[in-house]
Amino acid sequence: MTLPWKPLALLLSAHIGMGGAAANLPEPQAEEARAETVPAEVFTAGAQTTDEPSDQIGSSKSDCENDDAEACSRLGYMYLEGDGVPKDDVQSIAVFARACQLGNFTGCTMAGFAYSEGRGVEQSHDRAASYYAYACHGGEATGCSNLGLAYIAGDGVAKDPKRAALLFRKACDAGATAGCANLGASYSLGKGVSRNQQQASQLFEKACDADDQHACYNLGVLYRDGLGVRRNDKRAAALFEQSCRAEDASACGNLAMLVDDGRGVRKDRQRALMLFEQGCSLGEAESCFSLGRAYQEGKGVARNTDRAIELLARTLKLDPDTDSAAAAKKALAIARGARAAETKAQGGMPSEDR
Repeated sequence: MTLPWKPLALLLSAHIGMGGAAANLPEPQAEEARAETVPAEVFTAGAQTTDEPSDQIGSSKSDCENDDAEACSRLGYMYLEGDGVPKDDVQSIAVFARACQLGNFTGCTMAGFAYSEGRGVEQSHDRAASYYAYACHGGEATGCSNLGLAYIAGDGVAKDPKRAALLFRKACDAGATAGCANLGASYSLGKGVSRNQQQASQLFEKACDADDQHACYNLGVLYRDGLGVRRNDKRAAALFEQSCRAEDASACGNLAMLVDDGRGVRKDRQRALMLFEQGCSLGEAESCFSLGRAYQEGKGVARNTDRAIELLARTLKLDPDTDSAAAAKKALAIARGARAAETKAQGGMPSEDR
């Protein structure tokens, strides 16, 4: 069984690196980027790190109130991450929006992130896209990458894979690791560009070297399937393992399959089951399915119908359209039938939540 491969699962990053000049791309028409003016009373003492001296905390607050854009951006991160102040998403978006209004383009990207996720503000993909466009126009590389994702998904703008690929390329050239990873996904999937697995592998390698673990996972898929690179199960397993350690659910599930089959690593059923458990707990539907079938059939674990029902139901709840959905539905019906028969034989009543 091959687990689903979702190269574009890499979404938004709240940790921003400043990039270079942005592409001369037309802005989305949803609205012009707007940033709220932050009233002075919203500010409280904060720190960039927990070791920040109190005078520097006060300085950041004071400087932001006096229209220092960089200080506002720093203060926004303090509230976002809870560095020296209680974590406060509402304060964070307000200060990032002010930073953006004052000309700090990282603040624009972060304000867009808050609107896209609904963190501290009502979710609005239109406003998120506008903030990203404003940031990208100002040369903020991650803003360009996030705007590209909006064009992939049609969030706040009309779907436009070609334009997304242009934005990913500009972001990658300007130093945004996520831009390189997403451009690699575009090449691998043939979204907005001609499919080119060799180009995809190079971009995933670049992003993986910069510690983008989802890019490492995607590179592992290419090595596992021999797409754009010579097939190498050992290299695939190593990449899946490092991404799994970073809690990439798909990486854990794919590594489990290799371990279960003994491809590129020593065959080990118990380790495979542990990896399926990890992948399932992180939200990978196919891992839940594999683990559910193991409990249903008693392969590597003691047969446990209740646990099988729980895992098979979770599979379908996580992703009703997953590759194994039909098999999961069939297995779940069989498991529930077996449980009902056992309960009847014991003179009891089946649980309604099963």
